[in-house]
Amino acid sequence: MGAHAVEILKSAVTILGLATLGAAAAIYLLMEIHFCRQLARQARRVILENRLSPAPAEDQPEVFWSKSSRRDQEIILDILVDQSEMAGSQGQNAIRRTLIGLGVLDDWVHELRHGSVAHRVRAATRLASVHDPRGVEALVQASEDPSWQVRLAVTLALGRLKDPAGVPGLIRVAQNPSQAVPDLTLAAALAACAEKDPALLAELVRSPQARLRILASWALSEVADRSVLDALLEITADPDPEVRAKSARALARVRERESVAALTRLARDPVWFVRVRALDALGELREGEEAALHALEDPVREVRARAAFALRQTEGMKGEVAAKVLAVASRRGFNSLISEWDRAGFLWEVVKGLSTRDWTRYRESVRTARILIDAGVTRSLAHFILVFPDLKVRLRLVRLFRESLSPDLRAEILAVAGQPGCHALVKREIMEIFSGAAVSPAVRQARNS
Repeated sequence: MGAHAVEILKSAVTILGLATLGAAAAIYLLMEIHFCRQLARQARRVILENRLSPAPAEDQPEVFWSKSSRRDQEIILDILVDQSEMAGSQGQNAIRRTLIGLGVLDDWVHELRHGSVAHRVRAATRLASVHDPRGVEALVQASEDPSWQVRLAVTLALGRLKDPAGVPGLIRVAQNPSQAVPDLTLAAALAACAEKDPALLAELVRSPQARLRILASWALSEVADRSVLDALLEITADPDPEVRAKSARALARVRERESVAALTRLARDPVWFVRVRALDALGELREGEEAALHALEDPVREVRARAAFALRQTEGMKGEVAAKVLAVASRRGFNSLISEWDRAGFLWEVVKGLSTRDWTRYRESVRTARILIDAGVTRSLAHFILVFPDLKVRLRLVRLFRESLSPDLRAEILAVAGQPGCHALVKREIMEIFSGAAVSPAVRQARNS
């Protein structure tokens, strides 16, 4: 009984192996056939592209279109679509006239309305390559297509055409309850179509549906201008925080007094990412110093970082700004400011100013370095004593540190002298200065005056 079962198992394994080999051979043959067909199509495309290039009249598309096979006609259409995408406005107009003369533009419109799902998607994609009022109208009508694939193709096509007449169609796609088209795609398409007339989105931004308001404010954040300022001011009080955040980005594109006032209010919004967007917008407008100073005390670290960035955009990176922040803000706010400035290369520029022959810049760098040292920003500056390329700057930094009365700082500088990379002259300077007594208050007062 056992031997019989073994024989059956061997037969089954053999049959299974032969079937696997047969399937592999069939797949290989199918792939070869597909590859050969693709190769033949590419070769035929090269031949037709040469005939469609500038040539005698008998070689123009209108002449040999009727003589071509259906397969060649499909290749010709692909060539014309590709040429339209790369051509300028004059070339696109010429290709558009060619397609109208061939009658294919009407075929695409008919296919978009009555074809199968795959054909409707293909028609929408091809209509995006030719700017024609009939094509835009057909795409707007197809925005209510029951297939999400077609609606997605319509959205992409209208976004590429950038025609204001396409906005109603995109709004219909957005209102579809299935929401199969990604919001990012919809917002980008709306922005593209409303680029020349952002006021087309003014009513959508007042929609009772939060999602539509988000989409409209998202699109306006890319194309807003003075014509939609009133609508943007309204949605700064929207109950949805995402709408308020995107309204801040849109207001950054409208340089008006009302925009700054609204963004200053949003900089104190109860939702942290709204405050971040508002501070970003104020920085772009180079406004809102008081709002940025207040935001340096924010409990959210990201908000403090954006406040420091906004302050850098509005006031620049100067010692007097650091001194002002040090006077009105907490230690946490000051640290946020210096951290952001350090990422922008502020400390390097301060130290670099100690080597310049520009007396004004040198005095500013000395003053700023003293402010930073007095404020306790010593670790980064002490590191420059080891790594800055100019030896004279390292020695000048050591002498600036001498004016501090902090014992901890003196110990920190002495530790720098013990580092293996410390230059011999710098080490000797440190030991001569910091191994002695502390600087008297009289000297410190004279330096400050």
